[in-house]
Formats: sequence, structure tokens, C-alpha cells
Amino acid sequence: MARLAPFVLSSLVMVAAAACTQSDASTDDPACQIQVEGERSPGYPYDLEAFADEVLPVLTANCSAQGCHGAPAGNAGFTVWAEAAPGNCDYAKTFNTLNEFVDLANPANSSLLVAIGGDLPTHPVQYQPDDPKLLTLAGFVQDASDRYQADGGGGTAPPGASPFDYAVFQSTIEPIIDTAEGRGCAVVGCHGSAAGGFSLAASPAPDSDAMKANFVAVTARANLTTPESSLFYLKATTRHGGGGSAQVTGDQGAAILAWIQAAKDVAGGGGAPTCAPLERFNLPVFRDEILPILRGDLDLNNPGGGNGVGCTRGPCHGTDRGPGVLYLGATADAATNLQSFACFVDLVSPSSSQALVCPLDDPRCAHSPHPGQDVFSGGADLNYQRVLAFLYGSTLDATPLDFAFFVRRVNPIFNDLQAVEAGAQGRTCADTVACHGVAVVGQTPPNGSNFPIIPNAADKARLTFDYASSASFVNFLSPEESSLFLYPTNEIADVVNHPLATGLPHPGGTDFAVDSAQAREILRWAGGLRPDVQGFVKDWLVAGDYPASRVTDATPIDEVNSTPAIFDPTGASQFNAGEWDGLFSDERAVDLNRAFPRDVTNGRIAYATAYLVNTTGLDITAQLTITSPNAVRVYVGTQLVAQSDDASGGLGAIAQLPAFATAKKSTRVLIKLFQRATDPGLSFSVQLRDELGNLLTDTSDELVVLLGPQGGI
Repeated sequence: MARLAPFVLSSLVMVAAAACTQSDASTDDPACQIQVEGERSPGYPYDLEAFADEVLPVLTANCSAQGCHGAPAGNAGFTVWAEAAPGNCDYAKTFNTLNEFVDLANPANSSLLVAIGGDLPTHPVQYQPDDPKLLTLAGFVQDASDRYQADGGGGTAPPGASPFDYAVFQSTIEPIIDTAEGRGCAVVGCHGSAAGGFSLAASPAPDSDAMKANFVAVTARANLTTPESSLFYLKATTRHGGGGSAQVTGDQGAAILAWIQAAKDVAGGGGAPTCAPLERFNLPVFRDEILPILRGDLDLNNPGGGNGVGCTRGPCHGTDRGPGVLYLGATADAATNLQSFACFVDLVSPSSSQALVCPLDDPRCAHSPHPGQDVFSGGADLNYQRVLAFLYGSTLDATPLDFAFFVRRVNPIFNDLQAVEAGAQGRTCADTVACHGVAVVGQTPPNGSNFPIIPNAADKARLTFDYASSASFVNFLSPEESSLFLYPTNEIADVVNHPLATGLPHPGGTDFAVDSAQAREILRWAGGLRPDVQGFVKDWLVAGDYPASRVTDATPIDEVNSTPAIFDPTGASQFNAGEWDGLFSDERAVDLNRAFPRDVTNGRIAYATAYLVNTTGLDITAQLTITSPNAVRVYVGTQLVAQSDDASGGLGAIAQLPAFATAKKSTRVLIKLFQRATDPGLSFSVQLRDELGNLLTDTSDELVVLLGPQGGI
């Protein structure tokens, strides 16, 4: 079966490394590390190999002279270090400054390309459209933009969500478009015919779809960092199109620039606003579960106890407060409100979405402090968790990065002295003096990175924060190229063996080896839990044990409908504080006596649950073989599919696993075991094959195993 690649996940806007900082000044400086939004792999979404081989030579040869963009302070803030080369600090600094002049949402609007492509008359260097140097830079930017937008980078914000004043656009800017030099810009042969990929409708009716389309097209070509370098402004004030374009007057140009400047002020200099594509969201879920939370009609923290604070109460987001502010209309339909909400969502880094950080009153809110203060109380707030789960679900409906495995196997690495140079530094990755440790959400780690870790996290809220922070450094499709692996192993400097390595050493040096237990656990998590090479599932969520006399006895577990995750209550208090927990077996026979160790004097029942995700584009009819010395019941989804009083010879069952491309969901498998006093143990194994008898394994790559219906989030 061909494997589909549906999963893309990132949780926070972060940069830098994944361990501690040493005293070497050449690597202590955060500027010496590649810095971009999210870093599931270094430099994402840019192709670092293309940057090193193709782009960097163009920049150093043509832009690094003094009086131009040469270091240490290039003109207009764009700086190129002449000695930049893979592996040195100047390489990272040059990459980082380039990133600041790229518009991933609209590549043609990138300041870099506007300056050298002939649209900025004051720039001393102008390249012809077919110049190889311009083509190299434009191709590099376009490639990054394509990857960014494919992962949910979004499109230009429409009226309302956009910081641009739509009323001023209709009253002032659109008339300029229609009347410049008596003929305007939206004429046949010009932008009425989509010249240069910029399409405009002539004289659209007020508030019409055509007017909104013109607004979106124009604002996509505006630069909120430096309004005067906006492509729309430069084109309008400069004769172009082979001299055949209309050119605005000085007063008209000033009006355009003032409009863009006003939008910059509203946005707080936060860059061009973009919106997550609506097709990535589940509209019924938004309507029935999310919108009631946002309106305050539903409070998950106090079910049945009255309405919550919500976001649309009083003079907040239920009132249209002008450009760039979330507006959820009381009479608007769910689709209209979702369109507005989507403009405050970042699917590349869901937990950094303005729709989440603002109600947390997080400093990352564009309008910090948030006028409504902290509507969400923090990571433990159930309303916050539900909205965050919706955003993750909008990307892929079930994250492939298992939360339970992270809690028990990955997060402990951050707090282990032996995980940092075998204890030689006397500190952990989560050290709050010099490494990644932070006390609260929103703090910058002391090492200057954007990879924060709450030390010794034990409760679900803090563990969720660490999970989201770590997930942004994972490349699911190429686990060995994950930043979370490359940095602490210092493989980030090995450009020979890692195509996504930067050549720059990890600031903390080599914390642990590539073949260490820590590295193996990170790679196992980053690639998603899988059946082993023989198709055996060894990772399970377990609960128990319960006194019983037969396998059909009832327990506090709802065997048909329950969809547990780690920390969910089991109704049993004798083991694991009465909560479901992960059991990660090194053997194909999963020994539940490890979780529930005691001598059996009477019968007892235990449960094991896993969720199977078919990542391919084809349905799979999976054959399960369950082997156990105990009596067994097997549920798939909500159906009891197999039962035996003695499964020592193997018990067969069938699981229909729908293609991810259509279903976008996991399939629950629940094993119920009854151990009699005479049974030799409490254990089982599950082996998977497809309908043709082929093993479903970690090398055939069809399935991901999760220990929660949405990875625990």
C-alpha cells in the first residue's frame, strides 16, 4: 500500500535548540541559530540545502559590500555577512535576516523580491525578469511559501478580520483604482485581465463580492512592516507594464500610503494577517461545540452550572469593533463566524493562534494586554483545551504524536541530569538558570531560545504545555530530521548525513548520543508509535484491576463506549491512583502484571486500549490475532467482535480501518482480560495483518498507534 502523508503538526512559534547552553560565546548567541516560525525540521518551511547551495552565493556575491547590505548593519535592516558559510554564525544571521524580508502568504509581495525585481525604483540594483539571480531567489521564496500554505499557512484576511479599514477602501482606495489617470487599473489589458497575476474588478458595487475580492487582492500586496515598500503602493505610484499602466497622483499615492500605515498601526506591526483555509475545519463541530464556548453559552469547567464568561459577552467580540478585531455576530450563521475565527488561527503553530493566546492574556497576543484579560485560566482550563483540540483536529483530526508516550518516555528526558552529557553539567534541559526551563507559560527561557519547558511537569496542564512545545520541533515524515533529535545529539552540525542539518553546532554541545536511549525514545515518538517489524502492537493504555469471576462480569469501565486517554479515571483506586496509564512493552507479549503486580488468589479483570490510525488513502481490513493465557473479549469501535474463554491458541478478529483521506479518525481496539486463579499470568499479544495476510509493520508504515482518541490532546 502506498502511504499517504496527511500529518503536519506544530504547536508553538519557536526557534533555537533543544537542550542546554554552554559558555562558548560563539554558540551562546541565539542569533547564531536558524530562527523561523516553528521548527519541526531546521529552517522550516525553507529548503536549507537550497539556501546554502544556491541562495547564499547570490547574496554574498551581490549584496554583502559595505554601503550596501554588508555586515554589521546593512541598509534598510537587510544584512548579509560576506563570510557566511554553512556551519558558522554568519550563515545563520544571513538566513535570519532574509527570512524577515519574505512574505510567505504572498511571495510576490516579499520585500526582498520587490526591491530587486524592478518595483522599488530607489533600489540601486535591479534584475531583469529572466536574470538567473532573481529566478533563484524568487524560486526559493516560492518553494517555502508553497510548503507553508500547504500546511495551513492561510490566505489574506477578508474585511472585518483584516486590519485594513474596509470602509476607507470603498470610499477612497477603490475610486483611485477605478479613476487613476482617467482610466484606472481594472481595465482589459491591465489588471482587469489579471496582468501579473493581480486581478481587479472594475467599479464593483458597494459591499459586493467583487468589492471584497478587490479588497483581498489589494491587501495581499501591502507590507505592514514597511508600508512604503508595499507592492501595491509602489506599482500604483510608478509607471509599469511596459509604460502602459496608469499612475496615481501624488495625493492619491499619499492616501494609499496613509491607509496602509493605519493598518500597520492597528496590527501592531505584526505583519500581514492571514486566515486558515475554511476547508481545514469541521463546520458542524465549530457550530455545535466551539461557538457555544466562545459565546459563553457553554462552560466545560462548570457543566450545568450556568453560562461562562465567553468572548461575545458585553462590548467584546459580539460587537463589531472595526478592522483587525475578531467579530462573532449573534445573528450571523456558523459559517460566517467560522470565517472570521479562522483569521485568528495559525494551523502551522496552533497553540500560538491569536484565538488562544489572547484569551489567555499571553504576551504573544497582538493586542497585549488583552482587553478582556484572561478568559481562559490556563492550560488546565477545559474550555481552552477543547478549543485547542479543535485546532489540532482542524489540521489532521488526530495527532500522530502520542501524548501518553510523551508523558512517560519523552518529557522525563528534559528533567534527567544524565540526559545532559551523562550528568557532567549537573543540570537538565529544563534548568531554569541557563537552559530551557520556565516557570509559567509566556516566559522566554533563560538561554534565549523559544523552546520553553516547564520543569518536572506532573499534572496534565503542564505536561500538555511541554508536549505542545516539543511537538513543534518534530518532523513526523522524516523523524531523523526532527529538530528535537538533531539539536541535543549535535547532529544539527552534520551536513553530510543530514540534509536538514544547518552545519551550526548545538549551543549545548552533544547532550546524548544518536544511539542513546534518549535519542531512540525521541525518534520513536517523532515517527509515531507503530506495530513492530512482525506486526505486534506493544504500546497500550491500561486500566485495572477489578475483582471478577468471569470475563463477562461488569466493571466501572463502559466497554462499548468509553474512549479513554491517559489520566482518565478508571473507577479503581488500588493501582495507578485509579487512572488509565500507558504501558510500553519491550516484549511482544504485553505483561499486565507489570502494571498490576500481585499474587492472584481470586479472579481479576484488566483492560488494554489502543487507537489505530490508517494513514493511507485506502481502507484496510485488518486481521487481529490475540493470544493470551486468559479469557478474552475484543472490541473494535463500539462492537464486540470476538470472545474466548481461552485464547492461548490465538483468537481472530477483524477491524475495518477507514482511509485517513476520507475518515480522518482513529479506530478504538479494547482488549478485556480475565485472569483466573489458575492462569499462569495476565498477558496478551496482538498481531496485525491486512486482508491478504501481509503483516502491518513499522516498515510497511500503514498504521500509527495512539493511546488516546486524539493523542491525548
